[in-house]
Amino acid sequence: MKIEIRKPALNELTKIDFGQDEGIRILAEFVGTCSIATDIELHIEEMQENDLVINEKGINFFVPKKSIESLPDKIFLDYKPGLGYKISSAEETFGYNFKLKYKNS
Repeated sequence: MKIEIRKPALNELTKIDFGQDEGIRILAEFVGTCSIATDIELHIEEMQENDLVINEKGINFFVPKKSIESLPDKIFLDYKPGLGYKISSAEETFGYNFKLKYKNS
């Protein structure tokens, strides 16, 4: 799996004071409604034992196996002020307005 961080998102992520061993956990799960969608959350956490660790531009991303199954091989992470993070692939947009959640929030 590959994550491409667009410049606006990288600018926001470099403002975060990550603790030692912390990164962004990408939680993704297919949800079935009248259409098929992927529910995604972004959390600032420490790595867990079975995570895939992806380091992109100095930022650690932790992706659980179950989430890998719900995401394409390459995703893009972007940011728009006032709207939050956007996650997309070459084929589709998974969502806008994602906020980083801290583990205890």
